Parts: sequence; C-alpha cells; structure tokens
Amino acid sequence: MKRYLIFTASLLLVASTLACSINVDTGLTPATPAPVQPTIAAPPTQQSVSPTIQPLATSNQSPSTSDFKPCSGYNAITPDGKPQIGYGPWATRLMTALSNDGINFTRTNKVISDQADVPDIITMPDGEVRVYYIIMCPEEVRNKIVAAVSRDNGNTWVYKKITLNGIQNLQPSQVDPTVEFTTDNKIRLYFTSGPRTANPDKPEAPRTYSAISSDDYTFTLEDGVRFTVEGKEVLDPNVILIGSTWHFFSGGIPGSNYHATSTDGLNFKRTDDLSSGNFLMANGIKVDGGYRYYGFVQKPGAPTYITAVFSTDGVAWKPETWKFEVDTKNNLESVEVKDNSVTRLSNGQYLMVYATVIPGYPTPQPQKPPAPLTPRP
Repeated sequence: MKRYLIFTASLLLVASTLACSINVDTGLTPATPAPVQPTIAAPPTQQSVSPTIQPLATSNQSPSTSDFKPCSGYNAITPDGKPQIGYGPWATRLMTALSNDGINFTRTNKVISDQADVPDIITMPDGEVRVYYIIMCPEEVRNKIVAAVSRDNGNTWVYKKITLNGIQNLQPSQVDPTVEFTTDNKIRLYFTSGPRTANPDKPEAPRTYSAISSDDYTFTLEDGVRFTVEGKEVLDPNVILIGSTWHFFSGGIPGSNYHATSTDGLNFKRTDDLSSGNFLMANGIKVDGGYRYYGFVQKPGAPTYITAVFSTDGVAWKPETWKFEVDTKNNLESVEVKDNSVTRLSNGQYLMVYATVIPGYPTPQPQKPPAPLTPRP
C-alpha cells in the first residue's frame, strides 16, 4: 500500500546514519494558512475490509497522548553542509483529502506531518484511523516507522512510536511501511530493508520483509524474506487480499511494478510485472464491483499526479481517467503529489493521505554542461 522510487539502495540502507546529524530547524518553515473544511455529505456506512477477514473487535491501546511531536518545515541541508539530494522525506509533508465516491477528492488542507513520506492508512473495526509512515524529525524517531492515529476521522491526530523486534540481522533502516489485517485477527507490517553485511559501505539490494503484531504498535519480525529480486532494488511494497489470494506490488523498475501472489501473505511467487503508463501502485481497497488500486503517475519532466486503476480479479487492471494534481494556490503544496493511500472511514467517506513537497523547499537544479572548448586559431 505505498511507493517512493527516488530512494536508491544506498539511501535506504544507510539513511539512518546520514540522518542522525541533520539540522532540523532551518528557519524555513512555510506559511500555513488556516485550514479550510470541505463540506461533504456522508454516504451510507460501508466497511472496506475483505469479508474473509475477521479483524479485532476494537483497537488496542487507543492513544490519547502523543509519544513525540513532529517538526514543522523542511530540512534542505545535509550534515556536511551540502544541499539535500532530491525530494526525500526531509522535503515532503503528509496531507489529507476526503471523497464520497473514492474518485472525486476534496482537500481538507490539513497537514498530518512534515518531513514525512510513504504513508499507509488503515481503518480499524472501531473506526480509529491510523497512518503508518516514515518521519525524519524529531531526532528520537528519525528515519523510523511511526503512526499517526485519529479518533475523529482525520480531524486531529496523535503520534505514536512503533517498535520492531528481532531486526538485529537487518540493515539499520526499516522503511516503506504497509499494513494489512491477517485472517487470524492480527496486523502484518510489510517494509523495506536488507540483510546486515560485513561491509556497510557495500549493502545488498533492498527487499521486502514482514513483521506481525497483536497490539498494533509492537511488531516482531517474521522469518524469511517476503519478496526479493536478485541484484535488483525492491522498494515500496504494497499488498491486497483479493478473494483468497494475496497480491503483492512494489517499485524498483522505472515506470513499472513488480507483481507476486501468495495464498498466505508470506510466501510470494513472482508473476508478470504490471506496467500501465508509468503508473506506480500505492495501495488498493475493495470497492463495489471490484478493487481500486490508487497510485501516481511519475514521468520525467512532468509533475507527478495521483490516479487509480480498477480490477475485478487482481490480474487485469484498467486505468481510470480522473486525476488529483498538485494545488499550489493553498500555500501548502508544491511541485507534485504522490505516495498516496486511501481508506474507507466508518461514516462511509474515503480519506486519502498523500505526500507533497513543502513550499519553499529549494528545487533541485540540473547541472549545466560545461561550455565547449574553442580551439585556438
């Protein structure tokens, strides 16, 4: 249920070491206008959880206070004083939008978190909403998976730390979270990391692992690797249960998606990759008549935008024609929108969380080629 293809393998696996010394408050916090509340009538209540799943009756450890406070603004400088490379999580923020039909979204103009990326959103059976994501500030949770939790359909949030046990043989970074209910009433967390190597300067290619939880905030690593491709990066895993088959999608191929299937959500077998006009899979949910997979279109030289594909069987996916594009007029977004995730709320509305570049962040400029030499006469 996610997607961030700008990260390279080295950034994914050593980012925790790099990020620990990033200066967090640069004084470049963008202006934030008062939130604007959309007026959207709620349709009839309908749960989006697959009928084959019997989730927990209530959320465990429903929080009322935060474990940390997200920083405000972006960070454009590396520890050695050089500009950051690209639009990493140090440059982006998470925002939300609402919809009645899962297609036409209205911005709430609410910021969940700055210096954050690759979110995955899920609605608990009691209506609690959770967003699992990566954050770069404050220091105590830098480059870690955390959760934002809402008990009022995304109007307000509290922030909780996530604990991953049994990861001593993995690289320091565990990123790109996606969560799913299992058929035995637990939550499984899929994430990107790699095996710890003797030489940290030569890490192995990132791949997908999983961890299981019965309290929703403390996860234990499961044995084995969920998906890997020899010598290739596997990034941003996302998973959906269609019928009795788990479908796995991930990035790593420019403009395309790895695809694998499983009967248990653990042992995946690769099938044909899915390519559809540079559409990158982000997260899928069950809707009337089939399944909608949300994602974003990422093309060189063009702003990234959000859209979706639709399927009745998880194999053949038809592109939808709607677009959710960046809106620079609200002074809350810039450059692009991407890394989106959608859930069905207990009141029947759809809540989308998405990433965008924080306004004011310095746009990376391509290097100019050297001037041609002029031969002497």
